Amino acid sequence: MKWRSHALIGAVIVLIASWLMGTHSILGLAVLSAFGALSALAPDLDHESSKGKKMLDMALILLAAVIAIASGCGGNICIPSSISGLGSIVIMFLVIVGAYFITFILFKPRHRGITHTLAACLVFGILVFLIAGPRLALAGFIGYLSHLIADGIVKIL
Repeated sequence: MKWRSHALIGAVIVLIASWLMGTHSILGLAVLSAFGALSALAPDLDHESSKGKKMLDMALILLAAVIAIASGCGGNICIPSSISGLGSIVIMFLVIVGAYFITFILFKPRHRGITHTLAACLVFGILVFLIAGPRLALAGFIGYLSHLIADGIVKIL
């Protein structure tokens, strides 16, 4: 299935689920639906030429550059201790980025391997929950799961 189909399916399913769970603001539905679409691309991060991998690689590089510049340390990353909670968010971001690059650059999992499992879907949902809270976590989980179902590949491990 093409990336556009996965993104559309994820967006629509998350839109419907969000509406049914009580999100009725247009902005809230748009954000959750967009995140569901992006999450539906996540299982194909193990494929070198996937659209989701290209977008995530670029986004992580840009976000790391923004953090480095915004930290006020002259282009070096520093953790501001004076702003409550920001240091732990930066550290969590760096840990996740490191884990992503170690997993997908060094280990290069095979396509439709570990990323096409319910375990990976659950880990994805937990990571999003830790970073962004329950609404985005549920949207991410549903979007990710929609990809597995659409591919017809729903493995536990």
